[in-house]
Amino acid sequence: MQKCKQLSKRNMVTRSILTSILIVFVMSLVILVPMDSGFAQKTEGRWVLGFHGGGNVWINDYNKKVFGPGGDVMIRYGITPAFSAGILVGYEELKSKQDIPASGQTIGYLKLHSIPASAALWIHFASGEYISPYAYAGLGAMIYKRLNGASAYIPNSQFISSIHVPFGIGVEVFPSKNASIVADVGYRVTDDYPDAIKIGKLDGYATAKVGVNLYFGSGDDEEEAQRLKDAEARRIRELADAEALRLKQQAEAEAEARRVKELADAEARRLKELADAEARRLLAEQKGRDTVIILEKGKTVVLKGVNFEFNKATLTMESEIILERAHKALHASPDLSVLIVGHTDNVGSAAYNKKLSLRRAEAVKSWLVKRGISVRRLSVAGKGFDEPIDDNTTDEGRANNRRIEFHVLE
Repeated sequence: MQKCKQLSKRNMVTRSILTSILIVFVMSLVILVPMDSGFAQKTEGRWVLGFHGGGNVWINDYNKKVFGPGGDVMIRYGITPAFSAGILVGYEELKSKQDIPASGQTIGYLKLHSIPASAALWIHFASGEYISPYAYAGLGAMIYKRLNGASAYIPNSQFISSIHVPFGIGVEVFPSKNASIVADVGYRVTDDYPDAIKIGKLDGYATAKVGVNLYFGSGDDEEEAQRLKDAEARRIRELADAEALRLKQQAEAEAEARRVKELADAEARRLKELADAEARRLLAEQKGRDTVIILEKGKTVVLKGVNFEFNKATLTMESEIILERAHKALHASPDLSVLIVGHTDNVGSAAYNKKLSLRRAEAVKSWLVKRGISVRRLSVAGKGFDEPIDDNTTDEGRANNRRIEFHVLE
């Protein structure tokens, strides 16, 4: 019965200790979170040196728990954004008291001077954020010496070893890029011998610590990151410059196209005005007299006044006056055949003008065929600007060179 009461009392003490540790941890979060300065930090590829201090509660086969001081030094390296590995080395002063007599014990107070060292793995739940919770676990060994209430070593001053299994949770808050403030709580499992009582259970101690972590190196390789950032900025500027140049060239091309079109339209209007003026002149002459076209074998007749729309093979309305005369002449001489030859001025390429002059000759032939002249009597040719009859440097000369001729065949 007395043993059950002792176990119940021990469990109550243990719950009270764990509750106190939890309160310390929560208060640490409340204190640290408002310190947010906005610095986000990544752990990958960085070395971290940490100095942590706080207290512990030794949980063993003694029935009274006592807080003791402790601290550790941590060295770790960020393997990935979520995982780090390293070692924990520290010093813990573990204390216990025992009501005497109990289980035949004769020691009422026991203290350990212990040096734990463990390899550990950390899991980071918010790497890259300015508040980063984590959990850790490890495996190692602890060496220690026992002292009683009279500060005498038990059994002697030589170090004794034990297994050491640390695990816990914590949080880092980053007030700068190269340092963090840390708070964590955890538990360290040892074997059943540090308290010198073996009753089949593992001993251990709970810890609560705060401290600082110092970061070294650069996981993101800041120089390389800056170089890439500068290269990207240059690439964006070059793209922007190239796009600006393209838009400028496009605007200049569009402006040039508009200018050329305006010049072409102006020239077309001018030529049309000349053609209209010539047509009006011919109509005026026609009113005074009805000129008769006479066809003779081996002779060439220029059908002056047969004009076409600008850059086309479409006959103007005024041209029909002259073509009516040509039709009468062909009708009056049914035994004659003619070669209809088209000529142009020298505006444009030679090849283009050859095709244009031939199309215009064919337009005249088609007009005559539709009005009853046999197609067997008509043939066509296009000379382009190969056979000018006037100077192509003047408007009047170019107008004279744009002509249709009847070559009467023998």
